[in-house]
Amino acid sequence: MWLNAVIWFVLGLVVGSFLNVVIYRIPRKIKLHDPSRSFCPHCGATIAWYDNIPLLSYLILKGRCRNCGDPISPGYPLVELLTALGFMAGGLVFDTLGALFNALVVASLVVLTFIDLETLTIPDTSVIIVLIAGLMWNVLKGEPWYLHLLTGAVVLVLAYLLAFFSKGLGMGDVKLLGAMGVLLGAYGTLFAVLVASIVGSIVALYLLARKRVNMKTKIPFGPFLALGTFVSLYLSERFFALLGGS
Repeated sequence: MWLNAVIWFVLGLVVGSFLNVVIYRIPRKIKLHDPSRSFCPHCGATIAWYDNIPLLSYLILKGRCRNCGDPISPGYPLVELLTALGFMAGGLVFDTLGALFNALVVASLVVLTFIDLETLTIPDTSVIIVLIAGLMWNVLKGEPWYLHLLTGAVVLVLAYLLAFFSKGLGMGDVKLLGAMGVLLGAYGTLFAVLVASIVGSIVALYLLARKRVNMKTKIPFGPFLALGTFVSLYLSERFFALLGGS
């Protein structure tokens, strides 16, 4: 079991390194198949392969560019670590096929999280991958996929109405909620939204207390929905089973 977990962790590190490229290029309209090598955003120096080893290179370089000495954003190793942990969790809980679909979902959630944090937008590609992975996963599990599609449609409409009347959600959040409905089903989506709302409220209150934001500051909700989705994949069934048992 633990060997399997280590394999998924290492795979997650490698994929996370690629996701850093995706996260950097999509907002800047750079094609993903552009053959140009990774470079330091401060001095423009090309990053050698031995300085591009996931997580390890960041630790060896002590978080600084070898060429100019400027700090490397901690977001890079964080993306790699979160992806690795997400992959490993799937490898421990699901069978191989389930772990593969979990990996697709995790990768998409990581990408949309960091792009939303940077640009306050959620890329449609990430939402579509979550939707397709969720639909295929439910088909392979033998669950009524049409009910999941219906749930996604209902959630999408409700989220759109909420965004229209409250102005509290962006269209990226609305689309993501629809995809979550397909992936998680009604109860799983409800649990994910509950987790996202609680964690989001705590973070917002903390930032307000530290005067990092004010009441007019836009705080991206996508990262919290992503967290809620991931937690729901593992805990929502147990949560509602406990409620039913009580």
